[in-house]
Amino acid sequence: HTRAHRLSIYQEPIDTTMKIIAGTISLLLPATNAFSPQLATAGRSSFRPIFSTALSSSSYLDNLSSVSTSSSFTATDEQATEILDSTFRRTVSSTANTPSSVPVMSKLSLNEADILANGVIDNVKRNEFPPIVVTVVDRQANILVQKRMDDVCHAAFPEFSYAKAFTCVTMGVSSREFRDKYTATNDAAKIGQMNSMMAISKMAAFPGGVLLRNGDNEIIGAIGVSGAAGDEDEYVALNSAWESGLPLETMPKEHSCTTVKSP
Repeated sequence: HTRAHRLSIYQEPIDTTMKIIAGTISLLLPATNAFSPQLATAGRSSFRPIFSTALSSSSYLDNLSSVSTSSSFTATDEQATEILDSTFRRTVSSTANTPSSVPVMSKLSLNEADILANGVIDNVKRNEFPPIVVTVVDRQANILVQKRMDDVCHAAFPEFSYAKAFTCVTMGVSSREFRDKYTATNDAAKIGQMNSMMAISKMAAFPGGVLLRNGDNEIIGAIGVSGAAGDEDEYVALNSAWESGLPLETMPKEHSCTTVKSP
């Protein structure tokens, strides 16, 4: 026979067993791809995924409390199960439909480009690299910001830094990857093709150009740096993007610099 029992649901205090169940449920639910600028770390992206929309035990318990009354009530096993299932589904639905609070960047603004350029210069100073020129371009390769540090020794460095950024946007890869694409197999024909491309347009086949994409994998700009060693130029551009807190994906995704003093 069906055994009737008393199911008492109160907001405070709540049964310890229910807390354990709700906590377990929150761990089993899949998390959605939300992002947090506070968790930015050096690496593939300046934003890292966190489980911000996973069902928490508190939200589940809050929904349970919504069915409570001023006094306890009696329910069969089937009724109790239906109440719990309904509450669980309602909580999951409201949680899953919560939109991400992080917007997708459609373009680089002047202010954002300035943040990236200043970040490059800060990284150069922290690591005691030689003075550089940094150029930040938009997705059409138009210069948004170009800054030259004091004591840059070569007049061509501004052109080099732009050429690196221009290469990224034009070819859809970093300037390092552009070089490697045509030189990896030491094929004379490919190397000749690369040289022709550089002669026709302002391209640079050496490290220091970093491609920037948004969360939808669309190209929105690039950073070009020239003045230090190629790996150092590339490192300060990458680290500036990673430290900026902007929702950017970088190419390359990792640096190759072995002379870093202050990460």
